[in-house]
Amino acid sequence: MTNLQVIGAGLGRTGTMSMKLALEEIGFGPCHHMVVTFGQEGCFKYFNNILKDKEVEESIKAVFKDFVAAVDYPGCMFYEELMKLNPDAKVILNVRDSPEAWAKSSGDTIFSANQANWLVSQLKVFMFQMFMPIHLYLIHKIMEKQSVHGVAPTDPDTDLAQMYTDWNNRVIETVPAEKLLIFNVKEGWKPLCYFLGVPVPDTPFPRVNSTEQWQNKVSGMMKGNILNALTRVVVAGLIFACGYYLLVGF
Repeated sequence: MTNLQVIGAGLGRTGTMSMKLALEEIGFGPCHHMVVTFGQEGCFKYFNNILKDKEVEESIKAVFKDFVAAVDYPGCMFYEELMKLNPDAKVILNVRDSPEAWAKSSGDTIFSANQANWLVSQLKVFMFQMFMPIHLYLIHKIMEKQSVHGVAPTDPDTDLAQMYTDWNNRVIETVPAEKLLIFNVKEGWKPLCYFLGVPVPDTPFPRVNSTEQWQNKVSGMMKGNILNALTRVVVAGLIFACGYYLLVGF
């Protein structure tokens, strides 16, 4: 068992960063979100275990053991396992205005390779694997497993709108109606607070992580990682050159 009181089953790009901040503001924090994994100790080991179907339950427990709520990837992928571990938890399915709206947002951000032709798609996937943290690659591979999406969201042949629709239908079919809130962040505080049984804040509902903000953040991260990689290559080359000249002379 973990300590989760709220399980977010909605896919990424459904207002999950805004939801994280909202839940923490009304007392359901800390809340796990993809951003947390960048500094989470042991996450590579845990996601590698899950991908290999090794110590899956123990690894899921380890990832979420210090949190009261979880939204976004990777938590949404394990909503059924988390429900079993936390039978009293409530489930929130974040949604967008339409499947097409979600496909556009996710295609412009987390699954941008999906919107490219095959060659560009493969290049984007290669760059992602080379210059982004390895645990993100593992999370994407878990997404492709039959037990999660069964398709590769980065594949140009994948219909993202259909993937989103299939996922939401699966959640609605597998979560008891009395434990489930289908929620669009545009609805604001009231339905969320009523569902969770807490007072409605007198502050505006959080609105963060737009497509433009996400693209700028990831672009900066990618550039930084590429620069670091190039720096390591140059330094390694200089060390090799110095060693070579010291050994064989000028």
